[in-house]
Order: sequence, then C-alpha cells, then structure tokens
Amino acid sequence: MSNKLTPTDEQGLCHRLLARNDIYFISFDEQEQVVASSYPVDTLTLSRLDDLVFLVGPDHLRAIRQRIRANLPPLQFEILNLAFELFAHDGTDGVRIWCLQIKPSEDQDASAIEQDHRLINELGHSLAALGDNPAASGEPRLQLIARHLPEVEQKLAQIQDPALKMCLELIRTSMENSLQEEGNQRLLAVLTPSELQVAEFIRSGMSSQEIASALNVARKTVENHRNSVRIKLGLANRGVNLRNYLLSLEK
Repeated sequence: MSNKLTPTDEQGLCHRLLARNDIYFISFDEQEQVVASSYPVDTLTLSRLDDLVFLVGPDHLRAIRQRIRANLPPLQFEILNLAFELFAHDGTDGVRIWCLQIKPSEDQDASAIEQDHRLINELGHSLAALGDNPAASGEPRLQLIARHLPEVEQKLAQIQDPALKMCLELIRTSMENSLQEEGNQRLLAVLTPSELQVAEFIRSGMSSQEIASALNVARKTVENHRNSVRIKLGLANRGVNLRNYLLSLEK
C-alpha cells in the first residue's frame, strides 16, 4: 500500500507548513484569475486580481498589474505590519503563474498576525449565519443581524491588521445598512400614508403647527396623527422623543 499523499492532502500540508511560519500566498495567472490562495479569511471571495485591492490598495495593485503585463522583475513592498513579495513561477506546462507572498514584516510580532486570524475565524459562525437564508433558519433577518452585530463590533475593536480591519468595517457597515432598511420597511408597514407623511415632516424637524400649515389641515389633525404614530411604534407610554426615534431608523 502506497503512503504517497493525494494532491489534496499534499496541498493542505503545504498550506499548514506555510501558516506555521506565518507565510501566506495568493496566486493568479496572466489573465488575472486567482488560481490558488492560502490567505486565511474564508469570508472573502478572491477570484480576480481586482479583489486584492482591500489588501494592497490601488497603487500597489497597479504595480502588480504592470509586472504581470510587462513581465517585469519581482516586486517587494510593505504595508504597515505586512511584507509583500510578488514573483513569477513558470510551470512545467509552460504556464506562468504569479504569486503574491504575504508575511509579517521583520519588526512585526507574528503573534499579532495569529491573533487577528483567530479573531476573524471566530467570526465564522456569525458571518455564515448572515449568509444563510433567514427564512430557512426561522429567524427574521433583522433579529439575526442585531444578534450578530455586537460580535462583529467586538472583534473589530480587537483586530490590528489594517486590511482585515477594513474588511470588517465593510461588513459592519453592510449590517448597519440592513438594519436601517429593515427599520424603514417596518415603518412603512405599520403607518398609513397620512401618518407616514406626518412622520417624515417630524423627522425633518417641523413642529405640529408647521406641518398643519404645510398640509393645509388643522393642528389637531396633525396631533392625532402624531399620537397614532407613537402608538403604532410602541412609544405611547414611553418618554422617548418621537423625532429622535425616527432619526434613529436612518442610522
């Protein structure tokens, strides 16, 4: 019986050996398609060279593209705590593959890199849950995001790597935008058209008298709409400023 590793096992072993030495890579062909990667962020999709902009920035991305198109010498650069090296590899089939090697810069503690990757991996469950079909999980998307957003914010405060931090910022912003959209949808669902119109005026800072003048109705009518809005939003017996609450739905 042969003890030779399968190609999959061999690839996994190589990735683990590189990771033990805090070395990671992203490889792509001359058509700028990513063909292999050991970069340890499973929640990111790396399919084309352009997807690396979050990691290297637009200027270095242009320099990488120039190397690929003109077959220029290897490229080395540093971004904060990471050192990058781009080099070409010619396979036995004559196909040239470009490899971007990523490792901690010499003055960077490798343990900080490991901690960042651990923090990102710990977010795997939350990010996977957000990617699933909320209907299938039986939990409304608004509740799902609200439950997982605190964990994202906690990890964001702990991560040091600027590239990972930027990616997590984008994820948090997307989650917050979803909450805003869900909040506005909730508002649309419970209010009548007249109540919604009054709510928009309140949100803009207009007084009841100003709203009554704008709509050419009695102030009492506006007050009735205002009270109805508070009741439908669950604010009837709470000392909550209605305008501030409506503004919070935009955040």
